[in-house]
Amino acid sequence: MSDSTNSCFSDAQDKENCYKLGGKDVVSFKVITQLGIKLKHTRILDSDGKNRAYIISKSGLARGETIILKKLPNYEGQEPVDPEMLHKNGIDRDLKLYNFAKIESKKTGLSTCVAKYSIVVGKESGEDGKDEYKLLYVAEKLSSMGFHCIVRTPGGDAVATADQTGATCDTNVNVAEGVDLAAVLLTAKKTYHGDATTAGALAGAGVV
Repeated sequence: MSDSTNSCFSDAQDKENCYKLGGKDVVSFKVITQLGIKLKHTRILDSDGKNRAYIISKSGLARGETIILKKLPNYEGQEPVDPEMLHKNGIDRDLKLYNFAKIESKKTGLSTCVAKYSIVVGKESGEDGKDEYKLLYVAEKLSSMGFHCIVRTPGGDAVATADQTGATCDTNVNVAEGVDLAAVLLTAKKTYHGDATTAGALAGAGVV
């Protein structure tokens, strides 16, 4: 593990979780809310503040699913997502967005959770023609007093860790070289809460 980032909260009109490396913003998650802390969607911003992806989450009591959408298709012939679904989640229905990745989370105990990050690699065979996914990262929240999470490859190699620092709300994240920083950060965040959809849950983990 070579790079270390730190999260902070910027008090703006929309909640923004920015991760810094050497004092410089490297990636941000801008949480768009409505009616208090009801989450509509989240946007991933790069170091220049440009939108790189849109995030929509849905949840149950013990399971959650998050989809990550981008403006460009992952493969030739990929269909854009339903514009009405975008509208219901506070995104312009005229914007063409495509499935890029998904995160499936599941509570494994009172204080433990596992989240799996998979990326779209093509189209499944058959009449339905659904997007085909490939598993890239598995994040596990450990049973502990604070927030401690390890992100691994499907083969079991650790590529990132996330730890809440003492009594503060900051979260230190260490990542290996060549790792998709936004992907591991988002997957780690989804382990803090079973559904990982409310701004309040993320704030409690020190990641917004």
